[in-house]
Parts: sequence; C-alpha cells; structure tokens
Amino acid sequence: MKEVRLDADASKKFGEHTCQALVCDSDGRVLGTFQPWPERPRVDDLQLEPPSSIEEIEERRKNPTGKPLEEILARLGIQ
Repeated sequence: MKEVRLDADASKKFGEHTCQALVCDSDGRVLGTFQPWPERPRVDDLQLEPPSSIEEIEERRKNPTGKPLEEILARLGIQ
C-alpha cells in the first residue's frame, strides 16, 4: 500500500471529515475516496505489508492440513 503525505492545509481539511468523502482534482474529476478512521494511528503502528511472503504461502500450500468439503458437510449432517 502506498502512503500519501498531505501538507498542513490538506491535512486539516481531511482531518475535519467524520464520514467517507470523494477526493477530486481542481477540474472536478474523482481521484478516489477518503475513509477517515475513528482513531488516528501513526503509519509506523500499522502493518501495511502482508505477514507472509509469497514463498512462505507457496510452501504452506504443499502441505494441506484441511479436510475435504464433503467430509465437513457429512459431519455437520448437511450432506
């Protein structure tokens, strides 16, 4: 996820919002949306990267530990 830093004026404008808002350029074209958080965490406190690498995920897929859907449904008495 990319981080966009705002100058003080823009930060104040965004900080005043309590609900979702459209972000538009000076010509009125929508650039995206802004969803304020009720609490304002610092970027350093957020986990912006996935907890596992692609290689780790691929390695886990080699050793499946789940049960077949049919077995789960049978145990629940659905099938």
